Amino acid sequence: MFRPTLPLLFLCFALCLSAEEVQPPEGFKAIFNGKDLSGWSGSNKYWSVEDGCLTGVADGTLDYNRFITWKEGKVKNFELRVKVKVTPDGNSGLQYRGQERPDLGEWVVTGYQCDVVPKRADYNGMLYEERGRRILAHTGEKVVIDPQGQPWVVGKMPVQEFPGDQWHDYRVLVEGNHHRHWIDGVQTVDVVDLDEKGRALEGVIAVQVHVGPAMKIQYRDFFLKDLPDDLPLLTAQQASISSDAVKVVPQGGKPKKK
Repeated sequence: MFRPTLPLLFLCFALCLSAEEVQPPEGFKAIFNGKDLSGWSGSNKYWSVEDGCLTGVADGTLDYNRFITWKEGKVKNFELRVKVKVTPDGNSGLQYRGQERPDLGEWVVTGYQCDVVPKRADYNGMLYEERGRRILAHTGEKVVIDPQGQPWVVGKMPVQEFPGDQWHDYRVLVEGNHHRHWIDGVQTVDVVDLDEKGRALEGVIAVQVHVGPAMKIQYRDFFLKDLPDDLPLLTAQQASISSDAVKVVPQGGKPKKK
């Protein structure tokens, strides 16, 4: 019978700890403890902790999207890093600078969202506004949102596919009215929001389970870095819209030139 030596046991113990307890990068803090839902508010009908992951499950019968919200504070300027795994037909999102809206339904949060949609490369990592202006930038678009709330495509970036049922690194960086998203180090959007009435400069972090097919979404290594509150807002002079810019295509719409 094999009997592991004491040093080997210590090595195995250390490896197990390192696999389960990933330390935040310098300057970041963990906002999910990997053990329970402390600090988060949502329905246990949809949300639980499974294998150290914040886990959302929907059975395909949802009539509207349901969120779980981080309750330990609001965010202004920040960087967010998290590992995400979702079933291939799943649909979720990282909500930020959001507003809790119980008047619209139970567990509803509005606001900006970095979408998690593996079956749609042009949606995965895009910037969406829940219950608001909706699609602000598809994946692969550099966008300026004008003061009237119309998004304009002012540049393009390569679009890659990131399959479901695999772990991917999502990153969101928000500085003033400048929004950027990445998946696995690949930038997916770059957006400047000049719409003073429509934009939000502060709000909550949340994640969602989505209407549609049955799905499972998991988040782990959820790390947040607060940036200074007084970062400057980009102006229309700094984020100009060229004469050949094209309107961001709304859901079900067609592209139109300026």
